[in-house]
Amino acid sequence: MSSLKPTGVLQNKYFSVPICNAMRFQDLAHKVYRSNKIKQHIYAVRLMLQSMDDGEISISAYDTAWVALVKDINGSDTPQFPSSLEWIANNQLAECSWGDKSIFLAHDRIINTLACVIALKSWNLHIDKRELGMSFIRENLSKIGDENAVHMPIGFEVAFPSLIEIGKKIGIDIPDDSHVLREIYT
Repeated sequence: MSSLKPTGVLQNKYFSVPICNAMRFQDLAHKVYRSNKIKQHIYAVRLMLQSMDDGEISISAYDTAWVALVKDINGSDTPQFPSSLEWIANNQLAECSWGDKSIFLAHDRIINTLACVIALKSWNLHIDKRELGMSFIRENLSKIGDENAVHMPIGFEVAFPSLIEIGKKIGIDIPDDSHVLREIYT
């Protein structure tokens, strides 16, 4: 049986390792290099995390509308999360839509507005806000066709037609004659 006697010592500022005849110097050097790189990345991530503020979560009218549709789990015919309906009622924008008030993107405003109208209609609340929301949709639906596709939210082509079908099933009058809707459905 051969003896593994150290032939030297490999060391850096973190550790020292005896080098044996059976060890390959290059393998060990590579491991040390990787270890040091990992430590550098950990340090960089720590610095980034320490420099971050608490941040904020953006409110999504679309997601809030879906939450508003959830019925009470105890079986009553009431919303499980009434505060989501309250948020919808209190956050209709000046031009009668829902969405990001800091920037107007037609795709975003239209899908958010339709989702909120559906939530309010499902619970038979705020007919005035629903009607204003639908007026906004009718007046702005054509802007979807003019907007750069880069601004289209991910999944819009699937979510929007589904919302239209849900809206129709609960009695919302959605304009069928729009060339934009025909393009989405084809």
